[in-house]
Amino acid sequence: MILVACGKEEVSLSPSQMKLFLQAVKEPVTAEEVVKSTELPIFKVRSSLRELTEAAYVENNGDQYTISQKGKEYLDQN
Repeated sequence: MILVACGKEEVSLSPSQMKLFLQAVKEPVTAEEVVKSTELPIFKVRSSLRELTEAAYVENNGDQYTISQKGKEYLDQN
């Protein structure tokens, strides 16, 4: 497992996992929609989305998740 530095926060996702999740939330989607697009178990999707939200890569609005400006910058650089 690789830790990606995020300011004071670290994300325990590999760079390829980060890209997978950030690509999946380019448009507002629910966790269930991310499960369908990534074929990952719901517990992994929810924990990863929570971690990415806490690190400001993803924004949460109710039950919808979308990529933040920080997440877009990460994708552009990687």
